[in-house]
Formats: sequence, C-alpha cells, structure tokens
Amino acid sequence: MNITGGKYNSRKVKTAEFENIRPTLSKTRQGIFNALSSLIDFEDKLFIDMFSGSGIMGLEALSRGFKVVAFEKDKRTSFAIKEAYKSLGLTPELYIGDSTKNILKQKTKADVIFIDPPYESDLYEKSLEVIKNNNILNEDGIIILEHPIDKEIDLKGFELIKAKTYGNKQVSYLR
Repeated sequence: MNITGGKYNSRKVKTAEFENIRPTLSKTRQGIFNALSSLIDFEDKLFIDMFSGSGIMGLEALSRGFKVVAFEKDKRTSFAIKEAYKSLGLTPELYIGDSTKNILKQKTKADVIFIDPPYESDLYEKSLEVIKNNNILNEDGIIILEHPIDKEIDLKGFELIKAKTYGNKQVSYLR
C-alpha cells in the first residue's frame, strides 16, 4: 500500500494481508485526512488507532505529523504492523491485546481516535462507551468511525459532526 500524504507521501509499505484485515482504501484515507485538516491541526496531536489491523491509518497519521498510539489484538497482525513501521525507519507505539482495555492505560488524552473494528462486532458501542466513561478524548477531540453504511451505531453522548460515504462504507466524525 502507498501512503497518501505528508512526510512519507507515496512511500510503499507492506501491510498485513490476512483474511480478517480490511485496510482502509487510499481514497478513503485521503478523504479522512482532508476532512480532519479542516477540523484540527495535526502537528504534535495524538492519534489513537484502536483497531490497527493493517497499520496503514497509523502510518498515514504519522506521515502527517500526528503522534500515534496503535492497538491490535492479534499477535500475528501486530508483527506485520511492526514490520510496516520498520520499513520507514519507525518504531510503533503498539499495544497488543483488547483495545477497549488497553486504551485505559493511555496517560495522554487523544485528539483523534479512529475506530474501525470487525464490522459484525459490538465494538463500536463498547469503544464509544469506554472513551466517554474514562475521559480519553480531549475536549475538542474527534472520533472517526469507519463502518458499513447500513450498520446502526448508538452514538449516545456524542455529536455527529460529519459523515461521508465511500462505496458501501461510511466514515462518521463525532465530538
């Protein structure tokens, strides 16, 4: 996959290619970061990738100036994420295990939290609940959900500030 912007623009990285991984497509990644640029300054802000998968969203965020913390449950996938970062001379701040538990160890409040868990899970609501109940997001922070268009997600306690459709996926921005 190619990084679509920032310091590592056009750099090719080998990401995890397992059957349970759905990397965010380049058009979607570009759209997400373009939308974010109108909402927040990236430099030295904290981007949390809760369900890192391929690791490409964290790499895109790093390329654009964010500090990144990534969470991934699968050990095999975590190894592939480390290799992708290593190919750019980087070492990820990566926590292996249940992200809804590991995020509680996060000492710095996040400016952006990207949530893209397995689509057929209850992890959207569970993640939002953990973030809200534990004050993990900065006051001006943004949560980004990538999900199927037809997936109903309870956004209780959050304001939907923007939504964009990419094929059969939707990206929702919350405060």
